[in-house]
Order: sequence, then C-alpha cells, then structure tokens
Amino acid sequence: MPDSQQSAVRIHWFDDQVRNRALVVLALITLTPLALEAIDLPIRRMVFSLFGSAIGVTLSGKAILVSALPAITCAGVDWLLRDHPDVRAGEIPFLFPFWIAPGFAALALALSLTHIASWPLWVLTLFLGVIGIGAITLSEWLTLSPATPGYALSRLLLTAGVYATAFALFTLIYTTRERSIINATLIAGVGFCLTLDLVAPHIIGLRTGLIQGAIVGILMGQATWALNYWNISNWSAGVILLTLFYVLVGLAQQHFQDRLSRTVLLEFGAVTAVALAIAWLLSGVR
Repeated sequence: MPDSQQSAVRIHWFDDQVRNRALVVLALITLTPLALEAIDLPIRRMVFSLFGSAIGVTLSGKAILVSALPAITCAGVDWLLRDHPDVRAGEIPFLFPFWIAPGFAALALALSLTHIASWPLWVLTLFLGVIGIGAITLSEWLTLSPATPGYALSRLLLTAGVYATAFALFTLIYTTRERSIINATLIAGVGFCLTLDLVAPHIIGLRTGLIQGAIVGILMGQATWALNYWNISNWSAGVILLTLFYVLVGLAQQHFQDRLSRTVLLEFGAVTAVALAIAWLLSGVR
C-alpha cells in the first residue's frame, strides 16, 4: 500500500487512552486556579535593576497562577500529543510549536482570572477558558497530520483560537501600561511564538518558521513601542496590534503558498481600514 494511503487509513482521532489523557490535562488546568484561589499564600516583593531601570516583581498566588498554568498546560499537551500515530512513527521531529497555542491560551486565562473580582464571573471565565483550551488542544492534535479527516476545519478553528488568544494577550499586556522595555518585549515575544504556531513549521520547515516568527515579533515590539507614545485606549491598542499581527502573518502565509496577489493585498487593506475604524470607535472606551 502506498505511504499516502497508509497515512490516510491511520486513526488520528482520539482513542480511549488519548481521551483519558485529555481529561486528566483539562482537570489539572481546572484545579490549579481553584487550588491557588483557595490557599492564602504570603506576598513577597523583589526589586532588581534592568538596563538601569528598577523593576519590581511580586510573588503571590496570582503570580504563581500566571506562571504555573501555562507550564502545566504545555506539559500536558506534550504528554497528550506524544501518543499521536505520526509522532510515534517519528514523522514529526519536534512538538514544541504545538504547545504554543494552548500554553498562551492558558496564559491569557490566568491573566484574565487575576483581573476578576466577582466570584461568579471568575468561575464562568475559568469554565469557558478550559473549554477553549480543550478545543485548541483537540485542533492541535488533528492538525499534526494533513491526512487527518477534518484537517481543514481543525486548522481554521485553531487559527481562530490563536487570533483570539493574541487579542486577549495584546490587550492585557498593554493594559499594564508598563514601560516600553517591558510591554513591547512581552508583545514581541507573544507575536513571535504565536506566529510560529500559525505558519506550521512542521510543514514549511522550522528554520523558515523561526525566521518569520522573529520578523513578526520584532515588528510587533516596535509597533507597541510607538503606541506607548500615543494616548489611546487599551481596547484600541489591542485592535491595532491584532490587525498588524493578522496582516503580517497573513502576508507570510500567502507568500509561502504562492498566492500573494493584488487581490490579496486589497483584502488585507480592507481589513486594516475596518480595524482602524473600530479602533477609533473604541478610543473613548477604557
């Protein structure tokens, strides 16, 4: 039987073992915020200097949540994906790009939970966030192999999840109103990592994916640095950063697929115009 047919008949859907692993991962993601919310941890603050600027770091239950939840999610996703047939067959040499979307979705969820004071809204956000992380993880599983049934739909859902995560993180980071050395660097890092997920380095090559991610990340950081000198609302900044990210990644994807044309450029121009109009409408919303 040809290799393509062998790949097509492989089972890429969740079997019982993988389903059980997925439930364990989602249970850990759910229980971690609940446990940290129930435990009253002491608060510690450390101050250090970076490039001559004093930077303070607060160690608390919220800080542990922001660092632990993405780590647990990435470890769980890696554990889950290693049971994929193509991974076991050695056809996918690296898995770390597939941690990115679930890990950053977990980071967005953790940051959101730290800003919510209402207990019912906190629980609802946790519930919806875990469902979103589960959907992204399932999409990552199904997009490991282009031969998987439903690959196109899964890739579409994963892309939507990545852009939603990007908007949430861009907005949350910009909301801190930290110095450019901090928030511009963070947004550059988010842009780099999420680009690496979207351009599918296991298909176009890891080196090409890393280069494209670095370009997008640098441009996102420079844009954030410029936005810090512009007195706009957090929501407007989030929309502008998301639009820039969408255009940069979209142009890269079209270039890789040899589909870059005048029509595509007009499409991205129209999207940018609409986004700028939305950003202007949100300029008074803090």
